[in-house]
Amino acid sequence: MDFKYAAELKKRFTCYGHFYELQLMNGDRARCRSVLEIVDGSIPQDDPSAIAERIPDVVVIMMNPGSSRPKVDGHVDDVIEFQRSGNPMQKDLVLTQPDNTQYQVMRVAVSKGWNHIRVLNLSDLRDPKSGSFLQRVDALGGIMGGHVHSMFCAERSEECAQSLRRKTPTPILLGWGQDPGLLPLVEQCLSRIEGEPTVTVPSDVHPLLNAHPSPMLQKKKLLWLETILQQLG
Repeated sequence: MDFKYAAELKKRFTCYGHFYELQLMNGDRARCRSVLEIVDGSIPQDDPSAIAERIPDVVVIMMNPGSSRPKVDGHVDDVIEFQRSGNPMQKDLVLTQPDNTQYQVMRVAVSKGWNHIRVLNLSDLRDPKSGSFLQRVDALGGIMGGHVHSMFCAERSEECAQSLRRKTPTPILLGWGQDPGLLPLVEQCLSRIEGEPTVTVPSDVHPLLNAHPSPMLQKKKLLWLETILQQLG
């Protein structure tokens, strides 16, 4: 395949994210991102927040937003509480710096002719280190209402259903990685997307886990891309 490098992809695609702080019942707050919208120049961007209302070509589900942050100086995150199901949050999108994982998703989009990719995550928590991230997930499990950092929880079912809409019959791309500590979040996600077509690169670690889209080695990056594209046909 024609492997597109980051410099070329950045000219073609723009990333927008919705950042917020989750207000927890113990008084603490957690920095989060609920969605990433990756769009090319064919998608109107004069009102970025309107992109969240569009139906994308494909939905991708990964682990968490990592170190994702707004590119807008002085941006102040909304503070949000989730108290019951329904009433999906209004998502004010801002320019976001892409990372290597998102470039892999862009490469799939180029090969398939897609112009709008929506990235969701097992958890909205922003943390670049998987070990620290999983510790925070465990800690939130001990706080009443702390589990709502995941869009796939029951309280956010309406928001989740809306976010999963896409141009049919495109499968959902799964790429949350191979850490067994993710399994409780994975099981919750899979129960929410049950019956949906999916594509992924399987893991040898556990049948519910899968290969990360952007491994360190270049040859493994290519293998991931080739495997996904073969499944997509």
